[in-house]
Formats: sequence, structure tokens, C-alpha cells
Amino acid sequence: MFSEKFNVDPKILENYGAIDISLVADIPMFIDPILIFNSDKPKYKELHENIIKYMHFLAKKAKDNLDDKEIKTWFTFKEVYNNWLGFSMSGNKGQALNIGFGKTLYKNISFVLNTNNISSGTHAEKIMLLYPGSGKDKISDMTVNLIKEYLCEYTEKFTKKYIKENAKEFYVEKVSFNYQTETFTSKKYYLPYIINEKGKEEFILLTPKDMLRKDEPSINRTDFLKSVELVRDSIDNDSLRVQLNDYLQKAIMEYHANCETLKRKPKESEENKIKRESFEEFANMHKEVYDYYIKLKENSKSEIENQSIEEVTLQLRKFNENVKFLADIINRHKDLFNNSSNSYDEAIKRIIFFKHRIEDNDCYKIFYNNENEQIINTEDDLQRMFKFVWYNSAFKDDSETNNGRGPADFVISMGSKDVTVIEFKLAKNTNLKHVFEQVKIYDEANDTENDVVVIFYFNDKEYDKAMKALKDTDKESLINKNVFLIDCRLKESASKPNAKPNNSV
Repeated sequence: MFSEKFNVDPKILENYGAIDISLVADIPMFIDPILIFNSDKPKYKELHENIIKYMHFLAKKAKDNLDDKEIKTWFTFKEVYNNWLGFSMSGNKGQALNIGFGKTLYKNISFVLNTNNISSGTHAEKIMLLYPGSGKDKISDMTVNLIKEYLCEYTEKFTKKYIKENAKEFYVEKVSFNYQTETFTSKKYYLPYIINEKGKEEFILLTPKDMLRKDEPSINRTDFLKSVELVRDSIDNDSLRVQLNDYLQKAIMEYHANCETLKRKPKESEENKIKRESFEEFANMHKEVYDYYIKLKENSKSEIENQSIEEVTLQLRKFNENVKFLADIINRHKDLFNNSSNSYDEAIKRIIFFKHRIEDNDCYKIFYNNENEQIINTEDDLQRMFKFVWYNSAFKDDSETNNGRGPADFVISMGSKDVTVIEFKLAKNTNLKHVFEQVKIYDEANDTENDVVVIFYFNDKEYDKAMKALKDTDKESLINKNVFLIDCRLKESASKPNAKPNNSV
């Protein structure tokens, strides 16, 4: 963690307003521009104005017939990996916004800036309502690039006050935009740094907590398509609302007529799908519909801020507190590890240790909050946690490694000739049986025959499902060899009378 690496009390970071980032893998959180727009902080209002100023510059440029090189220069944004936010589980290097996004922005910049006198402000993330590759990381990448100067100043201020070692001046590229020369400018900042996997000094940027969300930014295409009723009810233009109602009703009537012809009963799920598709078609013909959606978001300030606080608190609980807990356990038992003769034996050893700690030493509690509600509930969550079981490993551990046949969860290696593939699955996964076909594909891609499958279950029903999947695929005999089931259920205290034993295999 940042606080540990630079010997800073986590409470100092918290009081400063920054999150305590991991320096092993990205934390899956992202900057939401509307949190900047809605903020009462004068500096944040200035940041939002600067973002929109750049959008106006792009609109001016879009009037020209730009080639791909020019579009790439002004309309695309590289990932600023120094903030350690994003999807990457191996280090902090992810994917940036490419030329495809740049061309979408280039063609639709007027859509971004035209509010149709409906929304109170202009929002750069509005482009994601049209971009088919919409995602939380993409709008965050664009925003980080456009507020990079502030993030450098924010981190520099903290560094000069609290960090005594491993800090120096760095020449940071593209921190601001010069509208006279129409180029991005660079500047020196005093920043903390680590030595990266290539042995080079790499500076770190801190991010204010009140800019962040876990899920999609508040303005996003998926949410827009789910908000048909809300948007329709918010339209104060009677003519437009009637047209929208008629368009949706016609689509549903055509669907019902088609069902009658085919002599099949209409399905609610299909009706909803048709309604969403028709809603998007209508919005693309009447772009002001998008502005009514944005106006709804502008009027949801308190709700969005509360959601942000809840999401960030939960993420930090999952990936800060739990990670420190796991790393501490591994460190206290470090004599058990790094003495295997190959990656397969080391993988088995660490998985057995992980399983034992979860099932027999109350580590299952890291999957739940204080109200016993499950908070670790995706395979991505589990993979990120297991990443830290390889803390201080002598073996190389790569996450989500794609060697041509899709990404394996983990590839553990000691050189190219000693490779082991590990695949994690939740027992509730609908394609659980397919995991054994997956690992064989990953084995072939990684030129190995060594693989391990780890299945996590959180209740009796999931346990039964996992056992059935193993029986159906003739893998039951591999349990506790290269297939491991991990019992993550809530357990009663052994001190209580009639405490139920585990049925863990």
C-alpha cells in the first residue's frame, strides 16, 4: 500500500482526502466527471470548466477535415497509469482510449456540446452515450488526462509535506494544454516514486476520494437505456413526449402481432429489450432526449454523492483492509513459501494455505461486512485477493494473461519451461463445467500441462452445484489434487453449543 511504502499514517492520507492506493495492482475505481461538476469546491468547478474548454477546442478542430494522425493527437487519450486505478491486476498498465474512440468523439463533438437548453451544464462524458465501447475506465482515462495538472499539484503538495524518502522531481508530460500553440505542455513536479518491473523510477499520483466511483460513471449508456420511464416522464415538451410514447407503443404492438402470427406468448424480457432498443433509436433521431437524461443526473446530486461514498468505502474495505490482512498473514508465514522446486508445487502450497486460512482460521470473514452481508462476490474480487497471496513470491505471477487463446486468471512461472495455469471460479457460475475445457486451452497457449482449478462456494446450494459439476465432468477424483473447493460460508463460533461442522471436502 502507498502508506506502507512511504511510511505515512493512513489517517494522514484520509484527512488529506486521498485514497491509499495499492502498489501491486490497480484498485478498480474510476473518476466520475459529474462528481467534479456537482462539487461545491471552487477548484473542482475550475477543473470542469477546463475540461469543457478543451471540448470547445475539439469542436473547432472538428470543422476541419482531419487525418488519423491529427485525430490521434487531439482526440485520443493515453492511460495515466501512475494513479493505480483501473482494471489491471498485474501492475498498473491497462488499455488507453484508441483511435476508435477518437473518431467517435471527432464525429460527435457537437453532440457533446449542444445541451438543447435542457441540461444546466455541458458534460464531456456525454460522448459515452453514443460510443459502443462505453466503459468506466474510458471516461476516467479521458478525465484524468484533462485534470492531470491538478493531480500533479495535489500529489506534490502532499509529498513535500509528508514524504521524506523515495521522492524527487519528475518531468511530467502533457499536464496542460497551450491553446496558442495547440500542443500539450510538460512540467516538473516533486513526486513520490517506486522502482517498476523494468527497474526504472516511476512516479505516483494520488487521487481525491470525492472524485471516485466503483461502477460506471453516472452518465452512461447502460443506465440511459434502463431509464426509459424516468426520462419519458421528465420530458416537458408535450409534443416530444407524445412522439416517444407512440414510437415505443408501435414497437411493442408490432412485437405482439408477430407473436400472434407465430402463435407464441409474448415475454416480458423481450418486451423490455424492444422498448430499450426503440428508445435508443428514437433518441438518436431526437438528440434532445439525451439531454433530459443528463438533466435527471444533474438533479441527483445527493444521490450520486452518497452512492460514490458507499462504493469507495466498500472498495477500500475489500482491496485495502483485506489485502493488508492477507499480506500480513503471508509475511508471518514466509518460511513456508518460495522453497518449492517448481511453480506447480508452489501454486498448490499457496492454494492449500489460502484454503486452510479461509476455512479454519476465520479468514472467511473477509468476504463479509459487519452485518454479515457478502461483499466479495465476483471472480474478479477473488482474483485480486489471491494476487496478494503471492506477496513477496520468488515466482512470477501474472494475472489475466492472454497468450492468444483468452486470458487465464493466473499464470505462475519460473522461466518459460516451468509454467502453471490457475483458474478461479465461483460455484454459482452458470458455466462452471466449462472451466475444465478452459484450462486445457490455456495450458496449450502457455505450453504447459500444469493447471489448478479453485472453486469458491458461499452456501449449501452452491456446494451441491460444484459437486454435481465435478461428477458430471468426471473430475471428482481430482479434488484436493489439482481441483480445490473453498468453503466461504459464514460459520458459527465453535464455542457455541450445537455448532454445525463444515461439509468442506
